[in-house]
Amino acid sequence: MKENLSKDMEESRRGIRGSYDLPNGWKWVRLDVVAWLNKEKRDPRKEMPNEEFLYIDISSIEEETGRILEVKKILGKNAPSRARRVIHTNDVIMSTVRPYLKSIAIIPEEYDNQICSTGFAVLTCKKEILPKYLFYLLFSGVVIRQCNEMMVGAHYPALRFDQVARIKIPLPPLEEQKRIVSRLEQLVSRAEEAKRLRKLAKEEAEKMIQATLNKVFSKAEEKWGLVKLTEMCKINPSKNEIKHLSDDTQVTFVPMTAVNEITGEIEKPEIRLLGEVKKGYTYFREGDILFAKITPCMENGKSVIAKHLVNGIGFGSTEFHVLRPIKGKAIPEWIHFYIRQKTFRTEAARNMTGSVGQQRVPVYFLKSVKIPFAPIEEQKKLVSYLSGIKSFEISIDKLQQKTEDELEKLIPSILYKAFRGEL
Repeated sequence: MKENLSKDMEESRRGIRGSYDLPNGWKWVRLDVVAWLNKEKRDPRKEMPNEEFLYIDISSIEEETGRILEVKKILGKNAPSRARRVIHTNDVIMSTVRPYLKSIAIIPEEYDNQICSTGFAVLTCKKEILPKYLFYLLFSGVVIRQCNEMMVGAHYPALRFDQVARIKIPLPPLEEQKRIVSRLEQLVSRAEEAKRLRKLAKEEAEKMIQATLNKVFSKAEEKWGLVKLTEMCKINPSKNEIKHLSDDTQVTFVPMTAVNEITGEIEKPEIRLLGEVKKGYTYFREGDILFAKITPCMENGKSVIAKHLVNGIGFGSTEFHVLRPIKGKAIPEWIHFYIRQKTFRTEAARNMTGSVGQQRVPVYFLKSVKIPFAPIEEQKKLVSYLSGIKSFEISIDKLQQKTEDELEKLIPSILYKAFRGEL
């Protein structure tokens, strides 16, 4: 308290100084000078036990965008202990827990007089500052940098409310605030539209590849019929195949995170010794297909053909099933494209077992599932055709990622200029 009081006295004596010079007419102020912090609180369990209220917690806010995605309706007596902060129209709320994640929102009219978590600081603007100006300002580097410097706690980094109050912000006249907000809304909306269009293009590409997969395998079924998957590949081969190898044999290790669900490739695999991984991990060889069996990885289509393995041997997460094509019956790409079908993944999801959130595709499902048959030469022709379609999807995904990276840099750049009077 003495330290805070000393800082307050020093600041008031020499005026607030920020990290850079401001244009004429602007000034640096503490946040608590222009906004009330946590003006009102309410305990729904005591004050309104039989009434429902709308509750916003930190998970309700989409990080980086400020969108309120999900608001819970709760009976007062069932309110969580953190449901205490009263919010009103045009209040700005910012998460004090891991503030760098930017869980920030401005309260619309439909949530007036409702409740948010005590994990938020609720800021009610005074006449000197516009709510939307403050909203955009809290996303900026000038604020986030101060939050990162002040927050405490290694495992649960957070700001105290007195630290939120001391955040220094650049404050222009109200007319300039209005101009900045108007300009920001134009630029940010264009950036969001660009994101939306890229996302739409990616979704359309996924629909196209799925339609093509369905068409190819449906025609193969009509022409050559169905066979059990076990007639075309082995499922989860035994580690006994390599029991003759020494423990110091180098092998490739593939964690689940190393599998790219779009390209179907292993990215940044690790090299380990056989003795380190032969127990407690899943074994596979060059040309085997790794198929993610745990939700949501399975639903996203995480699968890969194992290639470029050290000594031709790999180990990986136990959340993989391994499918090994039988020579002369199937090529890896034929099996791989089949299990990437949405229809296959949907059917696999219906047969998952285990607790919610930890469900897995059981081996007996793979042993019972049937796959369209095709002679090897026909498989090669069809796979060549499907690979061309897949290359198009990958190119769309790369373009999408490039756009996202550019937009991620663009918005902070816009905010950087806005709060220096350069927009």
